[in-house]
Amino acid sequence: MTDEPDGRRRRGLRRRAVLIDATLRVVSRDGVAAVTHRAVAQEAGLPGSAVSHQFASIDELLSAALTSQTEQLVAALTDTADLTGFAAELVRLFGADTSAVAARYELYLRAARNPATRESTGLWLGLLATVARHHTEDPVRAQTFASVVDGYFLQRISTGTPPSAAELERLIRAALGA
Repeated sequence: MTDEPDGRRRRGLRRRAVLIDATLRVVSRDGVAAVTHRAVAQEAGLPGSAVSHQFASIDELLSAALTSQTEQLVAALTDTADLTGFAAELVRLFGADTSAVAARYELYLRAARNPATRESTGLWLGLLATVARHHTEDPVRAQTFASVVDGYFLQRISTGTPPSAAELERLIRAALGA
């Protein structure tokens, strides 16, 4: 017996990925409220039933989209010990696709109203905790660091102001006492 998924399972996984990507495009363009089975299927170029076949609910689809985005972000931020590099990479990722960052935060904030989504936010918070542990043992400073990072990007999204790696680094160093 092999660990490789069979052809049907592989196609299903590919279709899920296509639907998640389509969901992220809808959220990036029109916001979470615009996500419907029909909108996502149309964005993906698939029949309307494709979404409900792969995801039991819109909540499950949105949670999968947040998880996917967060996993990609965590994978991109491999060097968590270097604050200069960490700040620069966050700012680079922000600049690469501002609408995707806004979509990620919109999904992230959705966890306040949807407990099922909260598990996905744990990936991001876990990364921030890992970075903080490299620079402080103080749990208050670690929490302050996470709040600074999220607050900084939420402010940049809401004001349309581009982030600055140097400014972000100064803020996170102050939060960590580094």
